[in-house]
Amino acid sequence: MVADLVSEPDEAGFDPIRSAFGTTVQLLDAGRATLLLRETVDPVYTVAASVGIDPRLAATIQVRSGEGIAGVVAERGEPLLGFANGETFISVPIRTDAGIEGVFNATDRLDGAEYTARDMSLAVKAAAHIASLIQYGRYTSRDPVSGLHNRRAFEEMLQREAARSRRLGTGFAVVFLDLDNMKLINDRYGHTRGDEVIRGVGERIAGLLRPYDFAARYGGDEFVVLLSTIAQDDGPAVAATLIQRIAEGTGALSRALGVPLSISTGAACWPSDAGNVRQVLALADERMYADKRRRKGTPIS
Repeated sequence: MVADLVSEPDEAGFDPIRSAFGTTVQLLDAGRATLLLRETVDPVYTVAASVGIDPRLAATIQVRSGEGIAGVVAERGEPLLGFANGETFISVPIRTDAGIEGVFNATDRLDGAEYTARDMSLAVKAAAHIASLIQYGRYTSRDPVSGLHNRRAFEEMLQREAARSRRLGTGFAVVFLDLDNMKLINDRYGHTRGDEVIRGVGERIAGLLRPYDFAARYGGDEFVVLLSTIAQDDGPAVAATLIQRIAEGTGALSRALGVPLSISTGAACWPSDAGNVRQVLALADERMYADKRRRKGTPIS
């Protein structure tokens, strides 16, 4: 019954949110169910997992806050138990510390019975569990030094952004940034000062992002930014502006900490530069290393 869930498992083949959704569907004996999650700060919800719906159709569904049953539940933050098209339904908000981030919906009970207040209580508890998994995932996806997300969280977000861009006809850009002199800083000033540099760069990157962008510490002294929801022709200009502002912030940090800090950068855009996620990443990374070789790590003044 849960074979047609629309979501991707992790590398180990297990997605706790997907699993919680599937278990709830089974407990409610639902013939049709959806887990709607908000992708950005905008109050628009898309299908993260589903049962009883063609995956191709599910991938096109968008629910705005206030529209339809699920949209009303998202807007009001209150669960609903009622009738629609001759069937009882349950629709429950998923509330985290960030607000309403999703809605769980179930209908078409397989045994033909009606959903009851007891079923509603079960769904509310399940939604609270899913909310806790979302928050825990957000916590564990953070790099403790930079305060940004980690590499795995970035790669998952990039896959979702690529799917969303194809669906909506928008573009996105990936920007790689590498700190040129970290080995020198660690050797000369110590790893405590090195951590201050990583933290400072992370804070400056985070402060420059739009609400729907995403940044991560990709590893060691390397950072990556996903610039989301860009008009397909605007990617290079948006990326260039971000790179310039990060360079300025890094120069200020270098002067404030008294360390010879500079960055090498590279950007690539979808779909103008590459046709898939792997190619976009590879091209941005290649351009970053070309920049490093060209400038030879000259400190920013």
